[in-house]
Amino acid sequence: MEKLFSIPLLPVEYERYGALKTVRTLSQMRTLYSDQDSVDRILESGDPVIYEVYELPHPNDETDLLANVTVLYPGRVGREPYMTKGHFHAEPDTAEAVIGISGSGEMLVQNRAGELRSLPVMAGHIAYAGGGWGHRVVNTGTEKLVFFAVSGANIVHDYETAARLNFKPYAEGR
Repeated sequence: MEKLFSIPLLPVEYERYGALKTVRTLSQMRTLYSDQDSVDRILESGDPVIYEVYELPHPNDETDLLANVTVLYPGRVGREPYMTKGHFHAEPDTAEAVIGISGSGEMLVQNRAGELRSLPVMAGHIAYAGGGWGHRVVNTGTEKLVFFAVSGANIVHDYETAARLNFKPYAEGR
């Protein structure tokens, strides 16, 4: 794909342009939820899709931007809403921006010292996590939360730190 394009911010359009699709199901994310009894009950009747990421495949240079569209489904596991896996960037100074397309939710941001904040994610709004802040998006609404995310293509996802800190306001009765 040439590094020049203009396409609609819709998953189906991203797929037409060769997007790499990643599907995350509850069984892949089971340890991120606090209520393991609820996880087990849900998995007894199937393995729901929590979210899908459509990532354009072209960034090859660290000066490129990594751009994707994510569809985060509505639902809950116990008291916790469906959420993305969440990550830090191994290069701590790399930021990420999330722009809401439809639906409603929030981006939980947390630094490595454990400080936790929340930024709204909704159509027409940008949520920005500067360098040093890990981030996870949660769907607090009743419809699909669709958002566009962009960061430097030089990022390496640090899922280990995110899993350890785990952005946990909902498990604590929020």
